[in-house]
Parts: sequence; structure tokens; C-alpha cells
Amino acid sequence: MHGQKRLTKEARYSQQRLEQRKRKAKLYAELSAACLERRREGRRDEESLALIAKLLEMNCELYTLWNFRKEHLEPILKLEGDDGNDEARAVEAAEKELALLEACLQRNPKSYCCWQHRKWVVELHTALPSSAHDASLLDREVGLCDLLLTADERNFHCWSYRRFVCSLHRGKEPESELDYTAEKIAQNFSNYSAWHYRSALLKECNKTTTLRDLEGGGDVAYKRVLPPHVLDEEFALVKEAFYTEPEDQSAWLYHAWLVGHVAETRTTEEVDERIGAEVATMEEVLEVEPGSKWPQLCLARLLSMPTSREDKGRAKELYSALAGEDPKRAGYYRDAMAALDR
Repeated sequence: MHGQKRLTKEARYSQQRLEQRKRKAKLYAELSAACLERRREGRRDEESLALIAKLLEMNCELYTLWNFRKEHLEPILKLEGDDGNDEARAVEAAEKELALLEACLQRNPKSYCCWQHRKWVVELHTALPSSAHDASLLDREVGLCDLLLTADERNFHCWSYRRFVCSLHRGKEPESELDYTAEKIAQNFSNYSAWHYRSALLKECNKTTTLRDLEGGGDVAYKRVLPPHVLDEEFALVKEAFYTEPEDQSAWLYHAWLVGHVAETRTTEEVDERIGAEVATMEEVLEVEPGSKWPQLCLARLLSMPTSREDKGRAKELYSALAGEDPKRAGYYRDAMAALDR
């Protein structure tokens, strides 16, 4: 987890700790053998599931055992088999599985297996008749994400799960999630996941349509373009990040995404004005942080665009300087310079 202190070497290898690890390894080996044997035998009784749960709490990355639990749970959660109409049993089984997963996530909040299994459980849980119109389950899942993202705001597994939950949650407006990303970005500008989620939400919040589009149907029915005033607000937000952490690339990548949308709803004159404003911003940042990689790269790209501020000569100078300052990516900068002559 980001920000978590490591134990000292002495603490990691103390005699007491080594003995604890030996006992734990012995228990783990015994449990693994017992669980895998039951898996081979296809034993899905409660004793087997309890043993598997105990082992998963020790190591939640054993996807074979999660799959074994799926085989047991799937007919129950889908209301199939001998107990096909026992919805109360299905709800109870889903809640127990979510409790197990929560315990595992407390130990390893970045477990791929846990998050994927939780998605699977929640998807089937919300499909049950009694859950179809009950938002409390999804509200609870959003609350879990709040807690985990408070502990580590850059846990991209949790961000991905949050997007999944909100896609199921009919009562969760994208505008409220947009506010949430702004809150997380303000806490830490170096948050790729929050910037990425924000880019998806902005398009969702600004869907537009026309009668002709609706008649055509399909994905074309909704145009996801960003109005000028929205872009202006986003450029102002990302500018704060530049001055706070000019060497952090997450905000610069978001800025490049914004620049790519400038021409969608603006006239040529308005595009020139916006690109000119961004050129001025880059010049300002470079005055404060001379030689900084990201504002130089951004300025070179802006000056390469076909606007009234186009200056390929200056762009080449910037790329040349970057090739010297950042030799690992010198080939990229040379290719960018060559592209200006095509």
C-alpha cells in the first residue's frame, strides 16, 4: 500500500518472527493439501468451504479455490438446481461470500482475484428478484470503496470496482462521482485513476443528442463532446496540478487528453485562442521550473499543432533539448522532430 512503512531487517528476521512464519507455513501447507484434495474430489460440503475460506484468508491469490467456490455458489445464486426457488438461501450465501472477500481485502486490498470474485458475486446478487430494486447493496459497496480509497487513494483495483458498481447503480448520478474525483485529485494530484475516471465521467455527464441521431440509433445516438465551458474548467483544474507538482506525469497526460478535445465544438478562432492560452501556461511553468521535462514536451506538441501559434522551429529546439536531457527516450524525440518535416 502506498505510504506504508516497511519493517526493518532486524524485525523481519528476528527469531520470534521466524518461528511464527514456520508455524504459519506448516499450517498453510497442510491446509493447501487438504483443500486441493477436496477440490479434486469435488467435495462441496460446508466443511470443505470452511477450510477453503480459512486458506483464502491466508492467501487470497489462489484463483483455483475461488473458482471452486464459484462452482458451488453459481447454482445457488442463479436459483437453479434442487433449491432453485430458495432466494433466502441465495441472499445468505452471497452475503457470506462478500464478508469473506471483505476480510481478504483488508489483508490484501490489491488482490486481482478478490476484486474479480467480488464483481461476480455482486453481479449475481443484484440480479436476484429481491435485490433488483434495492439500492442498499450497491450503496454499501460504494461505501466500501470510500473506505479503501481513503486508505490508499491510488488503489486502481478499487477505482475499477467503483466504476463497475456505479454502472449497476441506477441512483448514482455521474455528477456526484465527478465531484468525488475532484475531491480525490485535490488530495493528491498524482492520482492516475482519479484523472482517468474523471475523463470517462465528463463524457457521460455531457452526452448530447438530436432527433436525427436518435432515429439513426446505435452508439451515434449520443455524442459525447465536451462543451467549451467544461473544457475551460478542466484546463483550470489541471493548471493547479502543474504548479503544485510539475514533474508528475498524471496531470500532463490528462492535459494531453483535454487538448485532443479542443477542436470538437470550437471555431478556428476559438481553437487558436485556447491553444494560445495553453502555450502561455507552458511558458509560465517553464519560468518557474526551467528545464522541466513535461512542460517542455507539452509546449513542443502545442507548437506543432496547425494553429496560428504553430512554430515548428521552436518545437524542434525543444525536442532536441529533451533528447539530451532524457536520453532513454531520445529516439521518441528524434521521431517527433522528423515528423515535423513530413
